[in-house]
Amino acid sequence: MTRRLFSDHRTDAAPTRRRWWRIVAIALAGIVLLLGVIYAAIVIAFPPERLALLLAKKVKAATGREFRIDGGLSIRVLPTIAIEAREIALGNAAWGSRAEMVTVRRAAIRVSPRALLEGELDILRVEVEGVDALLESDGAGRHNWEFTRTASADAATKAAPRDARTTDVALKRVVASDVRVAYREGSESPAQTLTIETLDLRSNDSGNEVDVALVVGKQRWKVDGQVGPGAILFAGQEDWPFDVRLSGDGAKVSAKGALGTGERTGRVVADVSSDFATAAVLAALGDDAARLPMPASLSARVQYAGRALRADPLHVSIAGQTVDGRLTLNTAPPRPRIDATLTSASIDVTKLAPASTSASGVPESAAGHARGPRFADTPLPFATVPGVDLDIDFRTESLRLPHVPPLSSVRGRLTSTPDRLALDNVEFAVAGGRVRSRSTVVLAAGAPPRVDLFLDAKSLSVEALDVALGGGGHFRGGRVNLFANLVLAGTTPRQLVASASGNVLMAASDATLAGSAGSALDRNILMSMLGLLIPKGSADRALAVQCVVVHLPLRRGIATVDRSIAAETREVAVVASGTIDLVDQTLRLELRPSVKKGLGLNPANLATDFMEISGPLQNPQMGVGAKGAVRGATKVGVGVATGGLSFLVPSVVGGANKDVSACAQAAARAPAQPTPHDRSKAGE
Repeated sequence: MTRRLFSDHRTDAAPTRRRWWRIVAIALAGIVLLLGVIYAAIVIAFPPERLALLLAKKVKAATGREFRIDGGLSIRVLPTIAIEAREIALGNAAWGSRAEMVTVRRAAIRVSPRALLEGELDILRVEVEGVDALLESDGAGRHNWEFTRTASADAATKAAPRDARTTDVALKRVVASDVRVAYREGSESPAQTLTIETLDLRSNDSGNEVDVALVVGKQRWKVDGQVGPGAILFAGQEDWPFDVRLSGDGAKVSAKGALGTGERTGRVVADVSSDFATAAVLAALGDDAARLPMPASLSARVQYAGRALRADPLHVSIAGQTVDGRLTLNTAPPRPRIDATLTSASIDVTKLAPASTSASGVPESAAGHARGPRFADTPLPFATVPGVDLDIDFRTESLRLPHVPPLSSVRGRLTSTPDRLALDNVEFAVAGGRVRSRSTVVLAAGAPPRVDLFLDAKSLSVEALDVALGGGGHFRGGRVNLFANLVLAGTTPRQLVASASGNVLMAASDATLAGSAGSALDRNILMSMLGLLIPKGSADRALAVQCVVVHLPLRRGIATVDRSIAAETREVAVVASGTIDLVDQTLRLELRPSVKKGLGLNPANLATDFMEISGPLQNPQMGVGAKGAVRGATKVGVGVATGGLSFLVPSVVGGANKDVSACAQAAARAPAQPTPHDRSKAGE
């Protein structure tokens, strides 16, 4: 009995397995048949030609643009129902620079089967590759991505009942590769291009999650974040939100805001921030950008509309130097324009542009003391006015420049027009005094740039200036005033000084020349004159300089000096006459010393009447003047006995002008300084 039962169990198992296999086979056959029926229904109801026409009509209704599929359209049902098209083209705006705004090498569009069977086209996913897109404006505020629904489509949508209206395009996901996007602002400007290697746009409850890998120049970037639904762009009823982050090698940029649609197309409002750790990431923006000191950061509330970009508030930090304010860039014809108000607590230019070195490796500040032309032929940056109109007000509480004492309370205004660049209303405190200046560069066709320069400096510390200018601490105390009113022309420093016309007046008082400085005086006009004031054999004794006046009446680069340079101590005065030639960069001055108070000396005991300083500006030489005469050894002995002052006593000792200040006479030869009213008229 047991054997029979066991035998019957084996006999029943085989039919059971066969039944399952039949069920599976029937199910598979049913699925294949269903897919075949669906495919046949789609092909019969929507042949490729009809699908292409339906898609073209739908796109044209939504955008107002022509839409073509030149490479054919096919349908597949596995793994999902999809329409694949090749050589797709979306027409450009009527005024566009080319016929197509977008071309696509291949696109696979997954659609809803239910919508297709109901006569609708509901796109769920798009896969594209080989995209060539051109985004452009006509230079008058129109953009080719501004789409317009056709009038017939709008009328049909309003008239038809809800269930008969065209279904909106709903994209669940867009995947793209090998995408090239170019942007051109106006028909005359060159196009800027970026390449999108991959793009993945995924739908979620808030809109779409985006993940993009792109290339700008040689720099690779990654973009990720959240953007609004694509339907908003086509509907044009509300702004399209975005919150994206862009990262590259040593750089991070983020933007959160909204993009205008419909009638507001082209408008953007966003909070933008960026951080750059290395300059290499900016190489695509040009060589100047690649040389920007690091680290750098920027944050701003940005608004763009009608070709005007406004950043307010604006915060910029470069190499630790920060600037705050607001800025507007308007790119409307005929010229771009920048208006800005910028403030800073402190700026150190030495950190923004470290001192470069000469070809020999010596810092330029030190190389400048080497023998050679004082004024070089290096082209200056203002040979042409910037290609943008400027109106920039700037202020900083502290400004540090190379080889200049620290400046404080700095303010000014920089403006430019097509033929004029001006730095107006510049004021700052320096070395315990106050400086006011303005300068204007005027450009005229066929003529070198003309520079109008005005400078008025009051009560600056001689000691502070001496240290800052590398004087080695020659002076203690003292105050100096400096006035300059010049007109110059040229594109290099040498050309400018060789054309200089106007007046320069410097007046210093109550400075003490350190005794040890006498043996290390620089070879220039002022120091040579002061050297004559130092009694012979008393180089270690401090010399109190009552005044120094230097008035240079310049005419086309040549200053004819007629006792308009003078220096005085309590006992001695020195005046200079001759020529300073900035064209040839040479000078020849005769220095005539005089005793202010008698030493009981006989005029016959004079050693010399004149000294001469002559030669190149960079390396003049001191010697006995042509009018001087060496009298004899006995006179030398008298000179030594009187501390060297007898060598400086002129033949006119006791003359009618002995009580008249040499500095006062030199200053009297200078023209009257213009009043504020005259200065404003001169600047017109």
